[in-house]
Amino acid sequence: MCNHAPPLSEKELHRLEDLLITYGNDYSVLNLAELNGFFTGLASSPSRVNPEQWLPAVAGGKVPKFKKPAHEEAYTALMLRYAHQVAEQLAQNVDGFEPVFEESESEEGPAIIMEEWCFGYMRATQIAQWGDLPPEQDQLLKAISLHGLEDNFELLDTMSFDELQACVPHVVAAAKGLYRYQKQQRH
Repeated sequence: MCNHAPPLSEKELHRLEDLLITYGNDYSVLNLAELNGFFTGLASSPSRVNPEQWLPAVAGGKVPKFKKPAHEEAYTALMLRYAHQVAEQLAQNVDGFEPVFEESESEEGPAIIMEEWCFGYMRATQIAQWGDLPPEQDQLLKAISLHGLEDNFELLDTMSFDELQACVPHVVAAAKGLYRYQKQQRH
């Protein structure tokens, strides 16, 4: 793959999200927030995961049956470029890295929704078969898994709007910390 591929334009990001939805299922990644979390998790993994391994995971187990060859080409090409884009963002400026979270309006005001992103990240840790982490990094991963595993839904339901919003900087810091840690481990 060409390492000089430009970042995806807004139009290409919308096209990628449309393809995720069109060819998605109950087990697949369905939006850019989850995909961004997934690629952040892959970029932060202890070992390299090849597209042949992660493409089916994004699609919920197996690569979809595309209605048109052009859809398959766009899906794969945009996906590979986006994976590279996220990895490059982390590699070039981990301090400035901003996860792609969903945003919504709630009764309490604007809300940042981390669940989709965190689910994507946790999906990546499973595909990349992350092993045990030292206690400090394990705590960082727990900040993400709190919002990215169904096992924690009951606990999340007991948290207030403010408590949930207060988790946002912890999740961002955890993503950066885990990336830095894995990068050190690889070198």
